[in-house]
Amino acid sequence: MRADKQLLIDEFFVMIRKLNRTGADIMHVREFFWKSSENRAFIPPTVEFMTVLKTYNAVLFHEFRKSLVPNTSMHILANVHMEAGEALISLGITTLEQLQLAVKGKVNVHAIEG
Repeated sequence: MRADKQLLIDEFFVMIRKLNRTGADIMHVREFFWKSSENRAFIPPTVEFMTVLKTYNAVLFHEFRKSLVPNTSMHILANVHMEAGEALISLGITTLEQLQLAVKGKVNVHAIEG
């Protein structure tokens, strides 16, 4: 995976961890997706990002999707279905530890041992 793509993935998960379901969060999400769509160095994993957002913060994803202009490329991508597991694997997350680190910023040792 290219270093710049990994940086975008890392930035996405940092954003996910900071979301606290406020109105301002929709603006952060919109800004992230518009910024990533301007990237020309590689194709950003937009559908994967939206799938993870929909899985871990469905209310915010729904509000974000409602805020999109119908029939635009972003609106179309927001309506593509992908399984959460496939999205995570595509983003390079293949273990429980990696998932916890990405979504929560830390690994829950008790959950792993149990």
